[in-house]
Amino acid sequence: MRVLSTLALLALAADRLIALETTTELFHFSTSVAIENTALRPDGSLLLTTFDQGRLYTLNPSVPNPEAELVAALPGATALCGIAAIDADKFAVIGGVQGNYSYTNETIYTVDFGANPTNPTIEVVSRIPNAIMLNGLAALPAHPHVVMAGDARLGAVFRVDTDTGTAEVAFKDPLLTAPSNASTPIGVNGLKIAGGYMYFTNTAREIFARVPIDGFGRKTGEIEVIAALSGAELYNWDDFVVLDDYNLAYLAQPDNAIAQVSPNGAQNIIVGGGDDHTTLVGPTSEWSCVWWAGCSGSAIRRWIR
Repeated sequence: MRVLSTLALLALAADRLIALETTTELFHFSTSVAIENTALRPDGSLLLTTFDQGRLYTLNPSVPNPEAELVAALPGATALCGIAAIDADKFAVIGGVQGNYSYTNETIYTVDFGANPTNPTIEVVSRIPNAIMLNGLAALPAHPHVVMAGDARLGAVFRVDTDTGTAEVAFKDPLLTAPSNASTPIGVNGLKIAGGYMYFTNTAREIFARVPIDGFGRKTGEIEVIAALSGAELYNWDDFVVLDDYNLAYLAQPDNAIAQVSPNGAQNIIVGGGDDHTTLVGPTSEWSCVWWAGCSGSAIRRWIR
């Protein structure tokens, strides 16, 4: 998450394609709506979390001239951050009242479309008063009703049971924190779970890393830094996707690029970058190989790898 950013980037699961084809703008909000994160519903439509007074939107990219439609404004939140599928057409969402690199009323909600695909049931399942700035969210593969939420200021990962509402710190680590002198004090940012590891970016430390976890989200080894920015770059890393075979990851780089990172740390800019300020603007999150990108100006763009 980049707090002042007006964007999101996401991907739709698909077979791996070979080359970048094009980018196409699908939808543009008429007002400045900061889209932060995304999830894919079983019907192929997208859920968009925003900093727009806690509003959750949906958009069907398969129809001509798609329009973002309001799903709901989640109670007690001005900003929505991470989102993760926890059951068939049911999602956990992070929300809170946005401050200056901090939030109050940090809350985990569930949004369940199971009974009514157009009018979901929304519940507050857990409030986490000791959290400071929850951001990335991922469900445990073996227990998807349990979600892991990274706290970018506390340098911790919370484990939250969406059935019982129980929330606790799963683990802390210095590599999850931001340095004390960081100009942008955002530590752990994007968060994904794949192949027995929790992958994460740390925006302030400019690293992409992973830590082994068990089926209950408990840390079972030390953090491994996969890649780090050179220090000469004028960007950082936000959210990302790890492909199913774990051989590549794609990282959103505000302000205008996507990086491909291999397990040995090799990095390549594959979209945007440099003087290209039109293909992507401020990507923050993504899923797989067919990408949908939200850009500054509150727009959604699609590009195909």
